[in-house]
This record gives sequence, C-alpha cells and structure tokens, in this order.
Amino acid sequence: AGPGTVTDFGVQQTALTVFEAHYGTGAGGRPVVYGVQMGSPGVLSVTDPVTRELLHTAYLADSSGAWGITQSGDGTVYAGSYPNAHLYSYDPQTRATVDLGAPVPGQTVLYGLRPGADGRVYGGTYPGAHVFSYAPGEGFRDHGRMYPGEQYVVDVAVDPARDVLWAAVGTAGHLVRVDLATGEKRDIWPEALRGDANYPYDVNLVGGKLFVKRHKLQALVLDPDTGAVLADGFSMGSRGTSPLAPDGRSVYFTSGTELWRYDLPTDTVGPVRDAAGAPVRSDGAGIGFGFLDGQLYAVIGNYAGQALRYDPATGASERYRLPFPPQALDINNITAGPDGRIWTNLYINGNLAVLDPTTGTAANVGRLGQADGFGWHGGRMYQGVYPYGGVLVYDPAQPYRLGTNPRELFRLQPEGQNRPIAFASAGSRVYVGSTPDYGLWGGALTVYDTTTGARTTRRDIVTDQGVVALAVVGDRLWGGTTISGGGGTVPRAAEAKVFTADLETGEKIAEYVPVPGADAITSLVAGPDGMIWGLADGEVFVLDPATGAVTHRVDVPGGYSGVADELVVSAADEYVYASLDGYLLKIDPLSKAVRVIRDAQTYRLTQDGQGNLWFRNGVKAANRAVQYGSHLLRYVPEADACPRSDLRPTVSAGTVTAVPNRYAEDGCTVNDLIRDEAHWDRHGAFVAHVASVTGDLVDAGVLDAAEQDAIVTAAGESRVGR
Repeated sequence: AGPGTVTDFGVQQTALTVFEAHYGTGAGGRPVVYGVQMGSPGVLSVTDPVTRELLHTAYLADSSGAWGITQSGDGTVYAGSYPNAHLYSYDPQTRATVDLGAPVPGQTVLYGLRPGADGRVYGGTYPGAHVFSYAPGEGFRDHGRMYPGEQYVVDVAVDPARDVLWAAVGTAGHLVRVDLATGEKRDIWPEALRGDANYPYDVNLVGGKLFVKRHKLQALVLDPDTGAVLADGFSMGSRGTSPLAPDGRSVYFTSGTELWRYDLPTDTVGPVRDAAGAPVRSDGAGIGFGFLDGQLYAVIGNYAGQALRYDPATGASERYRLPFPPQALDINNITAGPDGRIWTNLYINGNLAVLDPTTGTAANVGRLGQADGFGWHGGRMYQGVYPYGGVLVYDPAQPYRLGTNPRELFRLQPEGQNRPIAFASAGSRVYVGSTPDYGLWGGALTVYDTTTGARTTRRDIVTDQGVVALAVVGDRLWGGTTISGGGGTVPRAAEAKVFTADLETGEKIAEYVPVPGADAITSLVAGPDGMIWGLADGEVFVLDPATGAVTHRVDVPGGYSGVADELVVSAADEYVYASLDGYLLKIDPLSKAVRVIRDAQTYRLTQDGQGNLWFRNGVKAANRAVQYGSHLLRYVPEADACPRSDLRPTVSAGTVTAVPNRYAEDGCTVNDLIRDEAHWDRHGAFVAHVASVTGDLVDAGVLDAAEQDAIVTAAGESRVGR
C-alpha cells in the first residue's frame, strides 16, 4: 500500500453470539428454536431442537443483533434489535422478515419481548425506560416511561388474562406493575432493595408467581401484586426461567453450571439431580427454555451453540450443540503490538484475534471477554475486561490459555468499577483508568506495580467522574475524565476535567478545565511540540504541561461519539491524527489546520510502530448509534521527507525571527530546510542558502515576500559561518 492510502483487511473473525432463544413452532407446527444472534447485520436463526438441523437464517437489516425474541399467539415471531431499536416480524410459513420500525423514537435497544393477548407483543426500551406494545392492524403503542429518571426497562412479564404487565427497571432498582387497562403504575419492588444498583434484570410470571433475577444474579420469587417475598437466598444465571413444566408445579433455571428446579406449591428450590443423585450439569447459563414430549430443552449461551435436554421422568440428561451459524461480528477494540501485529477484540462476544499485516491473514487467538481497554508494558498486553472490571496480563510470546496466559491480576468491581478503559505505563508501573458500575458514580485511577504486584486504587479521583484517558508526560501522569456515571445514571458533574497525578503513588496533584462545559475528555497524548494535546466533545485542545493553561482550541469536524474518540501523534510524520464521529482528521501541529482524510467509517483509532493508523469501519444509524464495524482498515500516512521535524513555532535562520514556522508539501518545515545547524565555511554561503530556500518557498506559496526578506535579514545578522 502506498502512502496516503487505505487498505481494508476485511472481517477479522466470525463467531457465535446468541442473545436469547425461544422454543416455539415453525412451518406446519414443527417444534423449533428461534435464536437471535449478533452479526453484521443481526440474525434470526431457526433450528430444530430434536433433529438438530439449521432450518433457516433470516437477517435483521440495519441492526447488529437483538436482545429479545418471542412468538405471539397467532404464530408470528418477533425480534427486538439494537442499536436501531426496531421491531422485526418473521413469518414461519413464508420465511418473510419485515422491519416494523421503531416502537419508541430515540431508543437504541429493545428488551424483553413477551406475548400478550390477541397476537399482541410487549417489550421494554433503553435509554428511555419505556414499555411498548405492537399488534397487527393496530401498530405500536407507547405505554410511557416506567419510572422517572431511569433509562432501562430490561425485561417485562405479562399476564394476558388480567391485562397486567411487570417491568424490570434499572439501574436504581424498581419493579413496576402496570395495569394495562387503566395505565396505573405501581412499584412493587421490596422497599429494602430500592435504590440498590443490584436491580431486577430478568422477570418471569410462572404459576401466578413472579420470578426475578437481579443484576448480580441473586434471585427472588415475589407475589405479583404485593411484591411480598415468597422465596430468596438462591442465585440464577439464566435469562429467566422455563415456562411451567407439564407437571404443573416445576419451574427450571440454571444456577452456575447446574440445572435447578423451583417447586411452586412448597416454594422450595434446589439443584436438579439425575437418577444417580448427581447434579444435572448445564455447563453454562440457560438463554431459552421449552418443553417437548414432557422433556425440558434449553439453549445454553451464548458463544458455542450449547444445548441441554433433561427428562424429569427418568433423570436422564444430554448436553449437545445446535447449529447456530457463526457471523461476522463488530470489532470492539484494536491495539497494535510491539511486533507490528494488530489485535482485535469482538464486541460482547469477547474473542481475541491477531492480524499479521505482512500476510494479511488474521487468526483467532481465544475468548477473552469484552476488552474495553488495552495497554502494553514490557512486551506484555494488559487487558481491561467488562463487565467485572477485570485487569488481565497476556504474554503474546507464550501459548494462549485463558486463566494462565492471560491471567487475571485483579478485579475492580469490588471498588465499584466495571470498565477499565484507559492504560498508560512508566517505569515498573501500569496505570488504569476506569468508569463506575451500573447505577454508580465515580471512576478510579489504579496504579499497579508489575515488579511487586502492589496495587493502589483511588476511587472518585475526580468527584463523580470516570477516568477515560491517560498519558505519561514528563514526570507526571495526566488523566482525562467523563462526567458520565455508570449505566443508567444521570451525570452529577457539570464538565469534564484534566487532572495530574504522582507517577509513584497515583495521588492527584491538580485539576484543570480545558474546555468549559465538555462532557468528556476522551484522549490525551504528548504532542510533537512538547505540549499535551487532548480531545473533548469535538474540540482539540493544546495544554501547556508547565502551567496547565490551554494555548489553543480547535473546533474539528464531527461531534462527541463516545470513549472511542482518539488522538494519536504519528510516528511517521509527527502530525496529530484524530478519529471521532466517523472522521479521520490530520492536524498540522504548527498551524493547527485540519484536513479531512475520511468523513465516515473510522472508529477505534490506534497506531503501529511505523506510524500506520488502524481502525474499524462502521455505519451510523438514524439514531446516531454505530453498527456494522466488522472490518479492520489501515491508513498509511503520506511520505515525509523530514521525519522528526523542527517544530519550533517561529523560523530561525541563525537568529530567531517572528515568521511562523510552516510545513512545505513534502513534510519538511521551513526550519528543517534552513540548515543553520550545519557547518558553513563562509557566512555569505549560508546567507545565499537561506535566500535560495526561502525563494523556493515563496514560489510554492509557503512564504510571502515580506517573510522571505525577514528571514534573509536574520540570516545576514547571524553569526553562522563567521
């Protein structure tokens, strides 16, 4: 690839991510499993749980996947997508898929689809925490926001006979009972649990009782009208429970890697055991349950198509796989290794792949988990894994074996953090910036000593703000923050800040506000001019590390699009490159002029050791959410005739002038071309050299005549060659 070109290295890997499954009926009444999968675009797959065949694959156009799947009483299958938050219908007889549109404007995710009466289906939304319904012939109905100030309705349960719905609301903890006939809403979540970020997550109405799995997997069984606790003290890992078993009393779910049973008449719960008395293993969390011929079937998720069959009559069980089709998945994060290879991690799925740019081939390394941050130190990769706030270390020179390489160093979830995003290093220390867990405020700065294993985590280092950018400049650590709290919260802080911290202890030294009113400072880098460059809400700023004062602010194309907005200083041409809102921008470090290299499909920017820029593609939906980012691309900067240019702000010709230093077309600055540092035998020869160079620059439009005269005069007054 020549300089100034973009090369598309294509899909880095295909993988399987099944979000939820529904056991229903297909064409001709055939028992089938409907699964919704992540993909580019999202997928609705149809398999036979008995013959274990893949029957059909339908695509959910303009989505990246779906969190909810159900079948209504009239046989129509419905899927609720992200990030466009559309409802799709699928006809099992004709195999036709229809995009029904957005039930509620301005949403990005639909959750928890459940059937109601007369062919109607219900679901919840994010970020408005609405409940909606859809019925053929009527269309959509918005039942409104379920709780003021909340953002998530992550699941619903429906009683069609009584026309009542329950909405699991996150993240402060509410369970809202809705009378669908009158619209009356009542929070029945136990009073002692309200305000707890361990909020209701999955809800199922079975046998007249409400089963609730909380965000951190603790489970409750409640009276559906009063919220009185009927049973608790057990955990649930599955996406809710099974329907009522044919015996009229059993409800099944998974806990850890085992199948569990709840007995409705006695309100007792415990692991299911086979004929020999051993626990029935599930090997994972159930993401869909159904009964066929008296036997329990379950899809076990989310990444390998696992399934379970259990016969309550005999205690026999079988674990097997269903042929859900792997798909091209969105890249979540990218990092360039010191050996020139490029590593990518898949969104939600968490698979890690590596590309050898010399061959153009990518290889799957193994499943890591969703890495929201990468860092390098001493040839090792440090990985920040969501949702448990894990920080792992991996040696690429050794075989990949999750648990030993990479191995977990520590978890930040006990400190209220779930996303380790920003990494930096100096000496023997690795620094980690993180954002808070759902329903919480206050990020953290963690200092980890790679030699001793000592760790210090400073929670809320900037009050009520998360830490999303880190850079070591000089003898200090510099950090950038976001005013956002954890998922489901409303910011308490007014504007993002830059802070400095001691490299040894991580103790905060000072705070600055470089861009008043900015929501986030997503990137900080050591600039080519000795200053600190940052990116905040679509503005690039330049900050003097000696004083903390901002010397320049440059409004650039594009707006804030999340923590993936990045700056890099090119090792190839010392320009500053920015990616935000799909743009790839090249910024002149002298004039601060901005050039648009790409105006779309540029996300998750990183740089290799040669100065090549790597990023993923992506298409922006109407609601501004970004999807379809499964391709890895490389931009090779234009050729630079003068690497490591002289970036002094004004021209020097043996004597400093007031003429601004500028770039010529070949990547050389005026100061690069004036050789005042060379040995000159005669002063006149040096002055003639300056006159010739500046004359060419006048012809090229880099300088004007007055500026040339000022530079030549300075050369004549200098001591060069005397």
